[in-house]
Order: sequence, then structure tokens, then C-alpha cells
Amino acid sequence: MAIVQISRIQIRRGLNQDLPQLASAEMGWSVDTQQLYIGNGTISEGAPQIGVTEILTSSSLNGFIANLAALAANVIAIQSNVANIIIAAQANINAFVSNVEANVGALQSNTVSLLASSSGGLAKFGANDVVMSYSLNQGGSTQRTGTLTASRIGTTVFYADDYVETNTSDIVLTVTANSAQGNIAYTTISPTTITYTLKSY
Repeated sequence: MAIVQISRIQIRRGLNQDLPQLASAEMGWSVDTQQLYIGNGTISEGAPQIGVTEILTSSSLNGFIANLAALAANVIAIQSNVANIIIAAQANINAFVSNVEANVGALQSNTVSLLASSSGGLAKFGANDVVMSYSLNQGGSTQRTGTLTASRIGTTVFYADDYVETNTSDIVLTVTANSAQGNIAYTTISPTTITYTLKSY
């Protein structure tokens, strides 16, 4: 009867931190981390680099799965941070819009009849900047459409009156200011009806 002898074959083993440079095709087992490695071999043998390559085991997969779970948690955290950033940005935009709206004066529309050979105040504004869009009628037809813009710095005023006339009109618009407010004034020779909207900033 033949004698069957089963020999024990062992590979290098030890702690993962003590993993040596394994010889070409030599295997090593990390008893603490349950990871299996094999030596890459030398460059002259065709190895891309000298070192060791891990052979996947269930322990390796467990570590990989744990890393995936950590990555997924990081992705969720990033998504949450992005959502918070978007919410904060929207809140800032809303606050900016509200601030702009709060600082833009209400649109005022007025129609005023001015007597012949008269002068006086037409509109007052407390803001630093104002835009008045207007059209005026002298002699039964619209003769001028224009935009008057004014900036007030204390008692100093800068203004411009840009307009188009179909017929020559004789009204003159000016802007003055004191420390509290600006004043749009007029001087006219002919009876005038002026319709204007005033927007302050």
C-alpha cells in the first residue's frame, strides 16, 4: 500500500508593518491585517516597478467597502455643504434685492399745469440721486419728451436735462439743493402741462 504524505507549505508571515521586500513571486501574509502580498519581481524580469502587490482577499474587500462607505459619507457631507451654501447665497441675494428695493424710491407719477410767465418748484427729493422722465405740452400738443438726472452731494448738485422737441418750447428746468433735500424747479413763459415720473435712488 502506498504511503501518502501531505507536506505543509508555508509562506512568509508577520505583522503588516514589518512587511519586507518579497522576492519575485514570493508571497507574504500579514497576520494582523489578514492581507496577502506577492513580490513584483525585478525590472529586468519585466516588472513595472520593484515592490509588492496585494492579492485581494475578503479582508481587503472589507477595507475597500469601508473606504467606499466613508467616501459615500463624505459625498453626503459635501452635498449638504453645497445645499447650505446655495441656501446662504440665495438668502444673500434676497437680502441684496430687498436692500436695493428699499433704497429705490417709490415711482411717483404727476401731471402739473403751470401758468404762463411763472416759475417755482416742481418736485422735491431727499435721495442723493434722482431720475425724472417727463413730457410737456405747450399750445395743445406734446412738444418735448426728456429725462432729467440729478445727483446731490450736500448742497452741491450735478444735473443734466436730455430731451427731444418737436417744436421749440420755452420752459427751463433747473435743480438746486440744500442740506436736507434737492429741488427741481421750472421757469416758463407759455402755459405748460407737464407729466413726469420721479424715481429716487
